[in-house]
Amino acid sequence: MSSSSGNFSGSCGHMCNEQTCVLRTSLSLYNFGRRFLGCSCYKVGPKCPFLVWLDNPTCPRGNETAPLALERMSRLQSALQLANERERTALETAEEARQMAEKTLEEEAKAKERERKARAACAKAKEKAMFAEEKQRMWKFACILSWIFFVIVILLLCIGLIEFSGVKRPRLLP
Repeated sequence: MSSSSGNFSGSCGHMCNEQTCVLRTSLSLYNFGRRFLGCSCYKVGPKCPFLVWLDNPTCPRGNETAPLALERMSRLQSALQLANERERTALETAEEARQMAEKTLEEEAKAKERERKARAACAKAKEKAMFAEEKQRMWKFACILSWIFFVIVILLLCIGLIEFSGVKRPRLLP
């Protein structure tokens, strides 16, 4: 197990004839943390066996602590993965909340528009009702006036002050 740390020029001189060697750090149990030069084709195509250690071998104590370091690194990677999952979940939840808020704002705007239209329709209906009431008052007034006029005409006919078709009616009152 190894990780890449940098590139160095120079031929590895083995079967792949690759022109670059890669500086790597070992993560293996018995050589943990040791740096080495390896062929850049190490993980691609036919494996080149070229390897030159740059660091001295680790002490036995280092070999004992390597598993602990690897275990801790594994726990940290798990914690990082969990944190990344939580962050992704939080971002998804935030996006859902944003979309819901946007939808709510749209619905609120539609509701306000419906309310505005309803208020306008209500105002128009009130205006029509007032106009109808005024018209009704005028008709009542006209009816009352016509009845009053009719009663006056009948009374005048009865008392003989008005002649109807040139015929004089007898007076009822002396």
